[in-house]
Amino acid sequence: MGFVKYTDIADSKFDESQYLATGISKLDKSIVGLGLGHLVVISGQRGGGKTTFIGQLTCNFINKGYSGLLCSFEMANVRLKKWLTLQALGKDNLSAFTSEAGKEYYEPKNLQVKRKVENWINDKLFVYDNSSFDIHVVWQDIERLLSSNPAIKFIILDNLMKLDSDELKSDKYSAQSRFVKSLQVYAQRRKICIILVAHPNKVKTFPRIEDVGGTGDIINAADTVLFVHRVTNDFVLRAEETLGWDKKNQIFKFSNIIEIAKDREFGTDDTMIGLYFEPKAKRFLNVEGENIHYNWE
Repeated sequence: MGFVKYTDIADSKFDESQYLATGISKLDKSIVGLGLGHLVVISGQRGGGKTTFIGQLTCNFINKGYSGLLCSFEMANVRLKKWLTLQALGKDNLSAFTSEAGKEYYEPKNLQVKRKVENWINDKLFVYDNSSFDIHVVWQDIERLLSSNPAIKFIILDNLMKLDSDELKSDKYSAQSRFVKSLQVYAQRRKICIILVAHPNKVKTFPRIEDVGGTGDIINAADTVLFVHRVTNDFVLRAEETLGWDKKNQIFKFSNIIEIAKDREFGTDDTMIGLYFEPKAKRFLNVEGENIHYNWE
């Protein structure tokens, strides 16, 4: 008939086990984590730290025993592997080297720890081979993998703007709208967390939620929207002009900020969480000097 009686609707009870903790302590305190059955959108200006955040989420989810799927359409898989390996190893397991041009870079201290990390990630993470950027082909591959791996709890798609189809060429926003809505429905039906990266439009002011690129249904469909900001001189100037922040605002002491722009579950919108970037292992730190040890060790 299309309708049900009110008393026939199942009760909903809060269950913390239905959230994937991010490892960012203030973020987890604010929204518990990223919900199973939720669509999460991550945005932010280029160079703001989205790749760092996604890699750290991946390491933290694996550390908690969750399996997942990572589609990185923007970064070649060889670079993705290098990035994740450094993040998982941590600074204590890295050695510094200097290139002929005088640029410092980091590598695993030895082959043994590198192999341990690779096997640790390999057991829990499937990486898309980027054989196609067509939305329908990619999604068919994802569904095929999930049908044979029901333990998968998260999917990361980085990023929406890299995906293509004939529909996008003829009617971009309608096609994006249908795709994003299908992601939301799929996340709910399969009880998994789908994380979608969507770049913001180019703006001369402080980027807000309405600046996320593409159809407005991206934001409408999302359960959670997070912005990753890098605290630069331009960021400070825009924050002063758009948000009215004072130059002495304590948030400016951090290198990066994660902003909760939308959270349907707890309503903690407009919360700003400061983080420190540790360049050696490409990690965000809750406090200066923090040294996370993942359970591959």
